[in-house]
Amino acid sequence: PVQQEVQKAIDTAEGGPRPMTSIERFAFYERAKQAYCVIQTGERRFYGCFAFRKGVIPPEAG
Repeated sequence: PVQQEVQKAIDTAEGGPRPMTSIERFAFYERAKQAYCVIQTGERRFYGCFAFRKGVIPPEAG
């Protein structure tokens, strides 16, 4: 599914696993309402909607 493809792209870009989390459908709608921007694609597969957060990912503690 599309989620696996996106997860693979994230892991590749980050050089390691950065697991995605899921949220309930209506919580996603509320998050989308408050988004800075929305990118609409031609994706037609189910569950192809994602919310990304912009920011810095700190190095792993340890």
